[in-house]
Amino acid sequence: MPLASLDKENCGKYIHSPAHDLESLLHTALGIVTFTTGPCGQIRARTDHVPLARWYNETDREQLRKDKAIDLISYEKEIHNHIPDYWKPFSPYLCCLVHTTWPKLNPFSDSVATHDTFREILKEAVTHFTTNLQETPGNYAQVTRKRSRSTGDEGRYPYKHLREEVSDTAHLPQLSFIKPLSEWTDSVNVDA
Repeated sequence: MPLASLDKENCGKYIHSPAHDLESLLHTALGIVTFTTGPCGQIRARTDHVPLARWYNETDREQLRKDKAIDLISYEKEIHNHIPDYWKPFSPYLCCLVHTTWPKLNPFSDSVATHDTFREILKEAVTHFTTNLQETPGNYAQVTRKRSRSTGDEGRYPYKHLREEVSDTAHLPQLSFIKPLSEWTDSVNVDA
């Protein structure tokens, strides 16, 4: 969540902007590089110290805002020093994104990130990594079936193709409809 959305002073006055989307993208990238040790979602050991874990465990919005701001202000100590070795070469680009989002390194101020500046930093990173680093490609999941535009109801019923292959469709998403409460059945097998 963007820091401005967590600010109790903005309660009822918060207006989402494209800069907030970019800030969320930055938070997502920080989450990926601090909680994984490489490509394909190699998760860190539970015993690793990851200060950003506070971001995902704090229930008090104001405290979460403060935690995020302090970590971003102290990027080198709180984020960079805890990034796994695989992601270290990408860390300077993340730091640039932080400085682009808050030029005066004051995350309590409004985000000033723009798509153009984010794009330029990320293009520079891609250029650097494709020309300077020899990396073994990750074995990501292969897409086995290409989706095509449908002319029928397939878009309205995204699991329709599964219904033909699966005998018990009770646990697949169903169209919503209103009926008496006595006719509803629990989707969880109570006996199991």
